[in-house]
Amino acid sequence: AHRGGAAAGAWPGTWWTGAQRHAIASVVRGALDNAARPRWQTPSGCDPDNTAAIAADHPLPAAAVDAVWRITNHPGTLTHDWYRSIVDGLPSPEHYVELVDVVAMVSSIDRFAAILDLAPIPLPEPEAGEPTRERIGDTAVRNHWVPTAPVKGPNVLKALSAVPGDEQTRRALVNSQYLPESALLGDLDWGRDTIDRRQIEVVAAQTSIVNECFY
Repeated sequence: AHRGGAAAGAWPGTWWTGAQRHAIASVVRGALDNAARPRWQTPSGCDPDNTAAIAADHPLPAAAVDAVWRITNHPGTLTHDWYRSIVDGLPSPEHYVELVDVVAMVSSIDRFAAILDLAPIPLPEPEAGEPTRERIGDTAVRNHWVPTAPVKGPNVLKALSAVPGDEQTRRALVNSQYLPESALLGDLDWGRDTIDRRQIEVVAAQTSIVNECFY
């Protein structure tokens, strides 16, 4: 599942190209290496001599790079005004959703490796090709900041529905790092080896507290 998640940072997505998704994944790793940087010191605002500054030929717009840094290291500080300021610098709100998708996959994989003192999984070379621009129904802002597709299920499943191309990869990561979708909606007797569903939820809730999870 982790190898698949790392590979997802290199193939053409729904809204970003393979080179752009690879850049997002690479920026995540740069942000993780500079986690102590305060949230107001964004790459676009850095001195040109600073290694975190955005190069003129960077494949991502400055707003995307700034968003990756903020979401990776300071997710508890996001506001709707900040979101609007970022989206104004992107081609579309759907591009923001896919950016969040890639950040979530790569940062979770890399944090897992770091905690266990493992080498991060190498990112493959970016693949050529254009984004699919696939939609599942009409995406629109309904009950969230971001546009979502008209899919059934809890909000946590709707959040990234504007990026259907990564659904299988996301599901594999959730199945391996949390619990399978079949157990998500109420199976409290499900267990993974020596830990049961109730214990898993305690760990998940405590992790959300540590991360100041808005949701």
